[in-house]
Amino acid sequence: MAEKMGIGIIGCGMISGAHVRGYLDLIEKAQMLAVCDVVKDVAEKRASSIIQETKNRAQEAAEAAKKAESPEKKEKLEIRAALLDEYSKAEIKIFTDYNEMLALPEIDAISLCTPPFAHAPITISAAEAGKHVYCEKPMSRTATEAKIMCEACNKSGVKLGYQSGGTRLGPLNHAIRNYVTSGRLGDVYYGRQTSFRVRGRPGLDMPNFSKWFLDSSKGGGGGMYDIGVYQVDRVLYLMGDPQPATISGTAYHGAEPLYDGPDVYDVDEHVTVFVRFENGMTFTFEDGWITNMKDMTEGIFIFGSKGAIRNDTLIVDEGKWDIDDAGNKRRYNPNLVEKTLEMPKMSTPSKLEDFLDACVDDGKPISAGEDGMKVMEILSGSLLSAKLGREITVSELYSIEAMRSEPVPGWPIG
Repeated sequence: MAEKMGIGIIGCGMISGAHVRGYLDLIEKAQMLAVCDVVKDVAEKRASSIIQETKNRAQEAAEAAKKAESPEKKEKLEIRAALLDEYSKAEIKIFTDYNEMLALPEIDAISLCTPPFAHAPITISAAEAGKHVYCEKPMSRTATEAKIMCEACNKSGVKLGYQSGGTRLGPLNHAIRNYVTSGRLGDVYYGRQTSFRVRGRPGLDMPNFSKWFLDSSKGGGGGMYDIGVYQVDRVLYLMGDPQPATISGTAYHGAEPLYDGPDVYDVDEHVTVFVRFENGMTFTFEDGWITNMKDMTEGIFIFGSKGAIRNDTLIVDEGKWDIDDAGNKRRYNPNLVEKTLEMPKMSTPSKLEDFLDACVDDGKPISAGEDGMKVMEILSGSLLSAKLGREITVSELYSIEAMRSEPVPGWPIG
């Protein structure tokens, strides 16, 4: 495989623009060669936007080179301007059938920017065609779909990465994970993550996004799948990627004003889920599209026997025992001290750069398919548990999902 990878974009809606910008930041490593959308006009507009954005960046780099403060910086900008100019003259092929695009031998990897209901079939086809897959969030609608996607890519020897895993990147996350997994916090026994939008239902409280966000059969779930996925993903990384064992969730749908439009709206607006992990850790996640609570404390809180993490703050106990004249311990006096986390010196790639490097170097993306399976076990499990009104095991989740009719829908709430 050439070091500069050939990229195909499948799904040319709004979110694909972020992928385009990300690849243009990495022109030394990747080049977009084709786009695909079931609506030809949408694919044509995305192809045109790629060329225009490339031309704009080439001009900006050339102008910046003229004002460069050093010969080295000037040369670097001139090289970038030349690469972008060459890029803007290349043909971008347009498809409405992703299988036809996957047949192109020059395509090494795809960016999958469709709604979740299309992720599994496209990923399977891409893997069978020998293409690496970078998938938008959420990875799938159910844990079973995520497992199928992962197995297909592993079988074909291609990489599977996904967008929400970008929350794992950076020295802060690396430092917290090190504290947790090295034992420096002692026995890490519990954690809590809380994040909400005040009013953030797509197409209701926010500008009109794609209607699939509101339909469980297309998106899988609502607020938990849309924004909670980022936090669940990050927490799993910080905790050392433990395997979920049991899941107990509650879900709410019905915040006022109620939706009275013509489209399906059957997804969760607020989810709370308690997860027991196989290593004995437990964690509570609270996420939602909507809350009427102002100035609420949000973040990630990790509890250990020797210390704790509150967002980006390390808290350690430096207390001492009161000792009587005979040397007996009488009373322990805790002394909780806030300290600065020891941050590693490391460069942080972008989400796409991390994925591309893993493809070229045969490494593991920070957000690999196996990681995505665990995320989806929690997301899908939280909604199934809410519907059943009881705690479920992960094995039970897969068993129940396997009994559902095809195509596998998400979990309607309300």
